Amino acid sequence: MDFMAEMAELALASRLRRLSDLYWQGVTATYRQSGVDFDVRWATIFVLIARQGPVAVMEIAERLGITHPAVIQVINELEKRDLITSAKSEQDGRKRLLALSETGQAMLPKLQPLWDAFISVNQEMLGNQTHNLLTSLQEMEDQLAKRNFYDRIQDQLNRTK
Repeated sequence: MDFMAEMAELALASRLRRLSDLYWQGVTATYRQSGVDFDVRWATIFVLIARQGPVAVMEIAERLGITHPAVIQVINELEKRDLITSAKSEQDGRKRLLALSETGQAMLPKLQPLWDAFISVNQEMLGNQTHNLLTSLQEMEDQLAKRNFYDRIQDQLNRTK
């Protein structure tokens, strides 16, 4: 048996990371095999910008629930690849608004069939599960939004003293 599976709750974060790594490897290989020069790390931000139109950095961070520095790192890479453009907001000069560049727009038709395949495969795998992973993930995220993991651990440690 898989040792991480044997460790059960102790290895939850490691198993989630391993599952993520398996997905990233498959997606990266698919992009490469399809001749699309795209990094899996860019996908959520790229899709948000493509769907939303001009969007501010802070709004991306809030909508995706990731840090501002993490967003900056990805948008810098997207800008270097000329996949997005950045312009100051007319309403607030402190805000940078991001939109797909012509190169980014031209890449969408190459990416969409791959994304459609990712969705189909995920739907099939989720449909074969007893408990839907997406529902379970949402439930865990909701619990952690109410009280973070560190605070929960501290409570547990204080109860056992």
